Amino acid sequence: MTERGAPVVCLGEALVDLVSEQPVGRLADAPSFVPRFGGSVANIAVGAARFGARVSMLGGAGTDEWGRWLREVLAAEGVDVSRFRLLDGAPTPHAFVAVSDAGEPSYAFFGEGRERAVAAVAEHLDGVITATEPGVLVLGSDTLNGESERAVTMSAHALALERGWLVLYDPNLRPARWRDAEALGEAARAVLPGSALVKLSGEEAMALTDASTPAEAARALVRADAGAVVVTLGAEGLLVATAGFPEPVLVSSRPAAAVDATGAGDAVAAVMAAALARTLDPEVARAAAELAAGTARGVVAERGALAGLPGARRARGELASALAERAVPSTQ
Repeated sequence: MTERGAPVVCLGEALVDLVSEQPVGRLADAPSFVPRFGGSVANIAVGAARFGARVSMLGGAGTDEWGRWLREVLAAEGVDVSRFRLLDGAPTPHAFVAVSDAGEPSYAFFGEGRERAVAAVAEHLDGVITATEPGVLVLGSDTLNGESERAVTMSAHALALERGWLVLYDPNLRPARWRDAEALGEAARAVLPGSALVKLSGEEAMALTDASTPAEAARALVRADAGAVVVTLGAEGLLVATAGFPEPVLVSSRPAAAVDATGAGDAVAAVMAAALARTLDPEVARAAAELAAGTARGVVAERGALAGLPGARRARGELASALAERAVPSTQ
């Protein structure tokens, strides 16, 4: 174990977010768009690296200019991209993002006509998960939409649990990317069993558990064997429940001027991934909750998923302080 904790392996996609420069009600009203780094799991990879984790990204993109740019951003942020493949003929997906006056994003995805490049990393799974000491595997639902990439995701999940890794699961449900909402729910629920930490929004939590409130959903997920559950509630903050403390606790967030909520949930997951890597204990979610809420508050104040994240030096200091203040044991 290094001083940066256990390894964090992020299996997922990176994509280009084309974000409206001005608040608009719909994409057609946007006068212009600015390219930003995106993809839920890729955002988590960058955030976790800034908070001190040693992160590798498993996935890929096309060999076009956009694919090369995504790989360069990951590498510049300190993410290991040795298994982030650029494939001839593979699409580099992108999303047009319309941001409302309230800072809420809506998406239109393109470049998804074929299986995404995640399917191409199947050959690396065993080597990555068995070649190093157990760490944290980060998964989302975007790699469940497609037969071959779903097989890769579920294989990674099973192999990680078999080898003693902790799975951090961020469903990040995007119904517009699926032809069938029922299939999305079924696929997303399949990753819940055995996950050490589940991060999801209030709406996602209720949808996956059929609960009537986010708190009820958090309780249900802990009862279903999640080691920790973090439910984001937008401006209200987040709920945290763990196996040791199953009653959800609200961690309030100070008011913030929401410019763009894109990536706010990813920032919460990034803090949790880095904290989990340092302790290998899902109970760390309670210690890291306030920092996670504050980080998300910074992200919504800027456009794009990365602009509002703290720099690496500040982020690492904040995480160390959060763990020390709450006397959380570290594996370092």
